[in-house]
Amino acid sequence: MVHQTEEQLEFYALGRLTETQVAAVEEHLLVCSVCQDKLDEVEAYALAMREAISAEPKPEPQTDWLAWLRPDNFRLPSWSMAAVGGFAALALATGVYLNRGGTAPAAPLATLQLTAIRGEMPAVVPARETDITLSDAPAGVGLHAEVVDSTGVMVWSGPFHSDARKMLLIRQLPEGSYFIRLYDSGGRLLHEYGFAVRSSR
Repeated sequence: MVHQTEEQLEFYALGRLTETQVAAVEEHLLVCSVCQDKLDEVEAYALAMREAISAEPKPEPQTDWLAWLRPDNFRLPSWSMAAVGGFAALALATGVYLNRGGTAPAAPLATLQLTAIRGEMPAVVPARETDITLSDAPAGVGLHAEVVDSTGVMVWSGPFHSDARKMLLIRQLPEGSYFIRLYDSGGRLLHEYGFAVRSSR
């Protein structure tokens, strides 16, 4: 009869065998008193080790709060320091971006649906992104849109995809009035749409 190795019995006692291996060991243990005795020894040894570890005195709390910064106490992989530094820079940049000028952080997304009809301009709250639908935009290839403020200064410019009749303005606009000008591929103004950015106060 081939007996189980001490390593197999130790792994069995610690629950580190696969289901197939467990089944084989248990089947052998049913008929082998030698391996049953070895398993008892392994379990007794494991129990003694656990008790010895738990009986070790706990380390005293350090009073030197900066001791962890010393090189002999601080052993992290080199990439982890780069990751920590990158995360700190990202957190700082995000905080600065969201709180520029002491203003409250903007909503993540605002949605507008505009038509080229004169009248009261629809308004949205300040947001980091504005999803704009130009419901009566003409179909065409090579259309171009630009967003200007009330003084005519361009704040955004880009292609307009007339098949979706949508554009995403990935920029936070300060409060004020804005106009979207839609041009054809030759630079001729087709439509102008107005909207306002206002706090919900």
